[in-house]
Amino acid sequence: MSFIQYISIGTTLIFLFIVFRLVVKKQLREEFSIIWILSAILLNIIAFWRDSIEVMADFFGVYYPPSILYIALFLLIIIYCLHMSILLSRQRNQIKNLSQEIAILNEKIDALNLKNGEAE
Repeated sequence: MSFIQYISIGTTLIFLFIVFRLVVKKQLREEFSIIWILSAILLNIIAFWRDSIEVMADFFGVYYPPSILYIALFLLIIIYCLHMSILLSRQRNQIKNLSQEIAILNEKIDALNLKNGEAE
């Protein structure tokens, strides 16, 4: 194994350790940690098996093997951005619904206070 492979493997192992610590400290939710764990495992596989990039490039018919990594990363980033947009939209709707429910409950409380003669 070459020096760069050792550096790559060490870096991905440190990255995995950081992800696991963040999950344990509840700073990163489990469902979001899966993508980072899978990324680190994939990078470890590429670091161990250096010819994997060339095999994938030959399979997909890509002339310059390192460009397959850029293509794959670009597609993964687009998919991840779409996933985050879906989550953001869902949370925005939940916040809107909760705000409306709070406003309705505050109106009911005010109406009950006025009915009982307790004005603020």
